[in-house]
Amino acid sequence: MKTIALIGLGAIGRLVLRELAGDSDIAVVGVLVRPKRLAEARALLPPAVPAVTTVAELLRLKPDLVAECAGQGAVAEFAEAVLAHGTDLLVIATGAFADQPLYRRLIATAKGAGARLLLPAGAIAGLDGLTALRIGGLDRVTYTSVKPPHAWAGTPAERTFPLDRLTERTVLFRGSPLEAARSYPKNANLAMTVALAGIGVERTEIELVADPAAADNVGRIEAEGRYGRLTLEFAGMPAPDNPKTSAVTALSIVHAIRNLTATVIMP
Repeated sequence: MKTIALIGLGAIGRLVLRELAGDSDIAVVGVLVRPKRLAEARALLPPAVPAVTTVAELLRLKPDLVAECAGQGAVAEFAEAVLAHGTDLLVIATGAFADQPLYRRLIATAKGAGARLLLPAGAIAGLDGLTALRIGGLDRVTYTSVKPPHAWAGTPAERTFPLDRLTERTVLFRGSPLEAARSYPKNANLAMTVALAGIGVERTEIELVADPAAADNVGRIEAEGRYGRLTLEFAGMPAPDNPKTSAVTALSIVHAIRNLTATVIMP
């Protein structure tokens, strides 16, 4: 059996917790939340799963893996302490790695402590093919994220585009994954995941799009390399209470966690 702790109990964390409930090979031993969310978390969690407010308390629960479900700020605040403790860390908010010194520091910390940094696919498919093409040499990678206009509320796009009055597909951003992740921290984590899996943060091209005709959040990868081409489009339903991310993001975390104990491992 593997023991798991979560950072965050928002839309993604609650879905992860629900899907892992009753899993005989996985035990959730605790959840880290902000002090102001402590009472709410304790009301949501089963009696056997404590809610804590510091990373030290979380690590005292001795999880085999800590899964971040709380956003880029949580990665910046807690990731180094988890890895330095020698505990594996799963990060879904990979946009935090737009801070490249932080990313390099976390890799060095993990190596020094004998821990691993796990990056699940999130709300996209095809990363296995992309990483395979990378080994042979990639020439071009483009990632496009298409979401309904309301999913871009509260982002820089709101200051430039009339999101509530858009009548046609509109490109909100075109540029690097570093800039996308910094400017759209709740919408563009996958831009960084695709860049890290493929051609790198300097050469990956990112487009963020609002489309009033879109019912789902759609991610599209187009890649070309020495040994082949990849074109993949994945449509995921928005997560409950959080249209900026897809519900399948939580399911990809669950899949990565279950692979820790699986006899047959699928990417």
